[in-house]
This record gives sequence, structure tokens and C-alpha cells, in this order.
Amino acid sequence: MTPAPDNATLRFDGWGYRHASRTHFAVRGLDLSIEAGQRVLLLGASGIGKSTILEGAAGLLGGEDRIERETVGEDGTRTATDAEGGVTEGRVLVDGVPVTQARGRIGLVLQDPDAQAIFQRLGDNVAFGPENLDVPRGEIWDRVRASLEAVGLDGVQLHRSTMHLSGGQMQRLALAGALAMRPGVLLLDEPTANLDPDGVEQVVGAVRAVLDRHHSTMVLVEHRAGPWIDLIDRVVVLGLETDDQQAARVARRGMDEEVDRSGFRRTVIVADGTPDEVFGDPTLDFAGLGIWLPERYRRPGDAIVRIHTDDEPAYDPSVGTGETILSARDLSIGRDGVAIAEHIDLDFAPGQITALVGANGAGKSTLSLTLAGLLEPVAGRVVASEGLSAGAGGDAPIAWKSTELASRISYVFQNPEHQFARGSVLEEVMLGPLRTGCDEAEAERRARDLLTRFRLIQYARQNPYTLSGGEKRRLTVAASLAAAPRVLILDEPTFGQDRRTWMQIVRLIHGLRGDGVSIIVVTHDRDLVTALGARLVELTPAGRAGEWRDTAPERAAEAGCAPAADGAEGSGSRGSTRRAAGPAPAGERAAAGAASAGVSIAVSPVNEREEDPKPSSRSPFLASLNPAYRLIGAFLVSLPLLLSLDWVSATVALALEFGILMAIGLTPWRVVKSTWPVFIGAPGSLLAVLLYGKQGGDTWWQWGLIHVTDRSAELAVATGLRILAIGIPAIITVLGIDATDLADAFSQILHLPDRFVYGGLAGMRLFSVLRDDWTALTASRRSRGLGDENKVKAFLPQTFALLVLSIRRSTTLATAMEARGFGGTGPRSHARVSEVHPRDRAYLAGCLAIPVVALLSAALAGTFSFLGM
Repeated sequence: MTPAPDNATLRFDGWGYRHASRTHFAVRGLDLSIEAGQRVLLLGASGIGKSTILEGAAGLLGGEDRIERETVGEDGTRTATDAEGGVTEGRVLVDGVPVTQARGRIGLVLQDPDAQAIFQRLGDNVAFGPENLDVPRGEIWDRVRASLEAVGLDGVQLHRSTMHLSGGQMQRLALAGALAMRPGVLLLDEPTANLDPDGVEQVVGAVRAVLDRHHSTMVLVEHRAGPWIDLIDRVVVLGLETDDQQAARVARRGMDEEVDRSGFRRTVIVADGTPDEVFGDPTLDFAGLGIWLPERYRRPGDAIVRIHTDDEPAYDPSVGTGETILSARDLSIGRDGVAIAEHIDLDFAPGQITALVGANGAGKSTLSLTLAGLLEPVAGRVVASEGLSAGAGGDAPIAWKSTELASRISYVFQNPEHQFARGSVLEEVMLGPLRTGCDEAEAERRARDLLTRFRLIQYARQNPYTLSGGEKRRLTVAASLAAAPRVLILDEPTFGQDRRTWMQIVRLIHGLRGDGVSIIVVTHDRDLVTALGARLVELTPAGRAGEWRDTAPERAAEAGCAPAADGAEGSGSRGSTRRAAGPAPAGERAAAGAASAGVSIAVSPVNEREEDPKPSSRSPFLASLNPAYRLIGAFLVSLPLLLSLDWVSATVALALEFGILMAIGLTPWRVVKSTWPVFIGAPGSLLAVLLYGKQGGDTWWQWGLIHVTDRSAELAVATGLRILAIGIPAIITVLGIDATDLADAFSQILHLPDRFVYGGLAGMRLFSVLRDDWTALTASRRSRGLGDENKVKAFLPQTFALLVLSIRRSTTLATAMEARGFGGTGPRSHARVSEVHPRDRAYLAGCLAIPVVALLSAALAGTFSFLGM
């Protein structure tokens, strides 16, 4: 076992990285030292390169094993180009050692939690890191349970599929996997940005416990640092060098050429000190830097209050116009026909803002997708008003064509990459207007205006996939707004946004109210709900009190005020805030207060949604066997039958197989049902051999190329029976084997290389993720007006989008595995024991006996025909 280090120092020495797809460095010239045991908060505007810095600190960028060429400049700067085309400058050291040689000492939680789920079962994902660190088996599961409990997943079964977890639950799972490694340096990339309030508290508490116990060094990237502030002892604010700083640097180096040949400014440290020193510095323009001030450091005027814009209508956003544009009637929501909430009745009005809130996994996205006409209701209906449905195929959005849907209800997906359908940022935003009837000039004008407002115009010609996480999120919002829908549904629109871009989203949402748009926001962002003055619809697990109700009185009171202008931001956290001349009319305040009280929808408890363990076979005997032996047995029972093509051996084998399968608990009907493809393929092959097979003996019938003879009939029967005799045991013995158990058996019993075995296993899980990606892409394309095309025409671009996603997911998956210490040269342990018992060996003997007896029977009967000759 490799003992878990207590902490480590981390140093960036002139470090920079340029991604292969970019012309400019994401980070350049970074000089930063972090001492052992420090707890550092890394701040900066969205797109400044914070996530890139964390990946570099984890040794996942430009590693020694990836370098294709390396140069050293006159000033000693090391520049390396990796196999993917990325360029690294400088170096990152952990305790004075290159970070790529310190695998396992760094624990990283990436921004995308779904990409970090390596295996199908929840518990196996948390155990993976300790396995790679060679932690003894007895200690691994103690770490797994402790880490899951620390992040609030102790009620979730260890065998539960990661495919059945919400985005927030996946984020907690990723953190649990990193915590289980007991790392010397813990790197956290917005670990609570997509969590409900309880989840935030649990995750912060879990990190605090690990840091207090193991004194690990921590580097945290988080836009909303308030919940973390008691853990932080150092704040580092990043920015880009000014013109004067750039000129001074060039002068020091004696450069005569242009100021910066890369076209990108160096990354500089704007502020560095304790939280009190940094957040209390009156000279720092936090608004200009896009930084949220933690609540304890907010100055007068910084409080988050209901935002007002100059062009918004007079009616309250929680009420709207009072008319109804979309309704849910006795609606039951869920997936695969299983309801998680029932009897939902909701009305949505033009100009109204509704916030769907609740715990992670409660069903907010399921409800919003159902309202958007992208998910079939389990029961009940979603009904559009006559004004919204005019010209469409009925009043139920689920029945509309995609072009009808795109111009009426627009959806911003939680994963931005599911929404991308074009090759450039500009074309992405133009797509909606073009699909809803705009000419190209108007579509481009609208797109450029939105890109400018969202600070994305500089990326107009770039591929959407090359943007940062926060930039992708803003792009999907802009693309949905461009279609000018009557109903706009936004799933976590402010995730990954800095303060400036957050304000832009709030103002744009308020501006849409004047156009009569009904806005539905799925969010955990309390500040967003307050700033929008939204009506609350809370999905609450049965038996629990609502977590958001305590905010209702405060928000109701705030509805009588009119704080923010749509003007320039000042130096404070809420510098643009202003007060209206007086309070709102009493009637408006009363309506706002009633709306603020919100609606509560009972859903099934999140962590108590149990999932029965998936049996590896319907036969208890097969389920008890070692997976590797089951696979070997499938070969032993099937391959020898290829030696002879005759009806006797095939009949004897088939009879023995059915007799044995019945003896171990599988009925003939269950066998046929489980192996139905074989029963389709066998008759087809029989017919082909009968009509066109080897000729001999009497002719039964001849017509053109068809020639049926005694020999072709005999071979046809033998072929059909042999396909059944080979296919049935091969499918039955392998069907249901858990991929993780099989990988453990390959590694522990067959001693195959771990990189090959577990890399392949992770790839198998990726297929399941891609299946869900395909479903999401289908829904996204329907939402954007692309679902009505010819099936073949629609299939090809969607397949390409899936291919791009698969490549990106494969790359991220490999990164996540490396971040968990996989691929090192040292030994690794196994959380699960793959055992071999006497019954496994008896099973192999029985599998081999079947073809031996069958072939001997054919030889004794004189029908043995080697390969059918």
C-alpha cells in the first residue's frame, strides 16, 4: 500500500497552455506558489483559464508521455508540444517534482461530473482511486462508505447505476471519488455550482472534514465562494496584464519585436492575500473582474435584490399578465413509464417568470422537459393556449412538429454540448431564426447582437465545442433567445457564470417579459430567483419540508422595491442597483406575496428510489459462477461444434443443452425468449442452404439458380440445428454478466493488463452514456426545429454530433481515469475479489462434455462431416 500523503506544495513556474484547437493560450506565464496545507480560492472572470490551471496542476495537460517535441528558448522557457497538438510552456511542480511524476498525490474534481463516472455501479467509481493507489481491500470499502456519507449519498445503494443519478448526485459522486483517495492536493473545479442548498452544505462539510483530518492542500475554483469562506486562508485573483504591464515585461526582456506574438496577454495575479485582505481591498474592481463578493464582505448596496430594468413591463414577474399560455393538467411525470410526481396542475402566463426549484434528482429537469413537449407525460396532459398553439398540430406540445415547437417553446439544455448543431458560434445562434422563417440577413443581425451582449462576439467563427464551460452555457442561452419563442425554458442558465455574465442573463430574461414571453427557470441559484422576482414551484421529496419556503416572506417584501437599473456596473458587487421612487401599489405587492409563497409538488424521495440489484443470470447456478469462467465456457460449448456440419451432432448437442438449462432453472420458453435472434437467424440460414447449398443425391426441385437436392436438404437441417446449438448456450451463458465483475476476473484470474481491461470497461460504460446522449440530441434537435427532416437526412448530422461527443467524452474519460491515479507503474489493489470455486471448474467440464458427446454420437452414427465437406 502507498500511504496517503498529508499535504504537498504546488508551484507554477512560468506555466502556460494552449489547447490544440485554439490560436491563443488559455493561460500563459503563470507564476504561483502554493505552500503545503494552504487552502486557496482561485478567482477570476469566466474564460480566464481557471479550469485549465487545475487540469495542469493535476498533470493532465502536456504530460511527459505525450510530448512529441520540446524546445528551450533563449530565456530558458521550456515549450513542449503534445500528441494532441497542445502547447505547454514552463512547468508545474509538486514538492519539487514534475506533476506528471506525482500521480495519485493530486485529487481532481472536474467541472463536468458526468464525465468522471468511469464504471456503471456507483460504489465502484468511488473505489477506483484507492484501487489505483494500492489501498488494501479491507480499507477500500470503509473509504467508499465514508466518502459517500460525507457528500450526502449514504442512502444510495452501492450497486445503483450511475445512469440513474441526477446531475447534482453525479457531482457529489465525483467528489466522493476524489475524497476516497485522501489526496495530498485536492483540486476542486466548481464542485457545488450545481447542487441544492443541502448538497452544498454536505459537500463543504465533507471537504472540511478531509482537510482537517489529513491537512491536504486545496485549490478551489468557485464563483460563489460564500459557503466555502471559512475553509479558505488565501485568495488569489487572476486577470490579464494591462498594456503598461505588457510593455514593461517586453522592455525587461529587451524585445524589439511586436509586443506579444501570441496575440494573448499573460496571466497575472491581480490580488493575493487572506480573504480579509483581498475582499476588503477598496481599490479592487470586483464587478469589473466578474467576481462575486461573499456575503460577509458585501458592502452597502451589494445585497442581491429584485432587479428592475428600464424596459420591463409594470406587472409583477411572479404573476405575469394573468392570462394562461401553457398549462399542466393532472400531469404525472417520470421516465420509462414510472411516475415520480403525479396530479400536477400548473398554469404559466405571458410575462411571468417561474422558478422550478428543489433537491438534486427531485425531477426538475423531468418536469421541464415534459412541459417543453420533449418528454412524453406518464399521465395527464400539457396543454398550450389557443394563441400559442395556433397553426400547430393541436394543443399538446408533444404532438407538434419540431419547426412548430421551435418558434413557440425553446429549451436550454443542462449540458450545452447536447444543443450544438452547427460548426461555428455565429451559425449556432443563427439556426433558430433561420428555422423559424427569418431571412439570413436578419438572422445574422440578431445573432451578432446577442453574441455581443453575451461577450461572445470574438468567438463568432470558432467551433462551439472549443469554448469554456461558462462560454458554452451563455452560447446556448443566446441561441435559444434568438428564436424569439413565446415560452423559454432554461435549465441551470447561470451555472459557471461570473458576476458580469450573470447580470447579463438576468437583464435579458427581464427584457423578454416585455415581449410577452413566459420564462421557466430550473435552478439552484437563490440569488437568481430573488433577482428575477420569480414564482416558486418547488419539487419536494415526500415527508420533507420545502427548503425554499423560508425565502418567500423576504422575497415578498422585496417585491415592493425596485432596485436595479440596466445601467453600467460600478465597482461594488451590485454597483448598478438603484431604488425606485416609491413602493409598488398595494395590489401588486399582495399578488407578488401570494405568488412568492409558491407551489409545492410532492415527489418520491431522491435517495430512497431503490433499484434492485441486476442479476447476472436468471439461473441461480449461472449467477454464482465466475464471469471469466462463464465466458470461457461459452467458447468451450460452442466452438467444437463447428468441426462437423451434420444433423446428429447438432441434435444431440441441442437436446443436452435444453436438458441442462432446464435443470439449472431456465424453462424452454425463457431460453427462446432470451435467444430470439438465433431463432430468427437459424430458419433464414436453413432456407438459404436448402435453395443454394451443396448439391448431391436426388433433385427435389430446380428453377434457375435454385437447386434443392438430398444433400442440400440434409445440410440445411444441419445448418439450422447447428446455429441453434451454438448460439443458445453462447448467449445464455454470457447474458447478464456484469462488465465490472468480468473486468475484475480478467485482471485477477487471467492476469490481463489493467490498462487494457479497465480501459475497455470504461469504454463499455461510455456506450451507455452515448445512448443517453443520442436521446438528448434527438430532443435538442426537435427543440431547435431540426426534427422534421427526412429520417436519413436527419440521421447523418445527428450521428456526426454523437461522434464528436463520443470523442470528447473519451478524452475526458481518459483524463478522469488519470486523475484517479490510473495508469501508474506501481501495483494496484482490487476492491472486489474475483474467486474461483470447484463449481466453476465443474461448469467448464460440463461445457466441454456437450460438444464431445455430440461429435462422438455423429461419428458413431456415421454422419460426421468435417466442416460440411
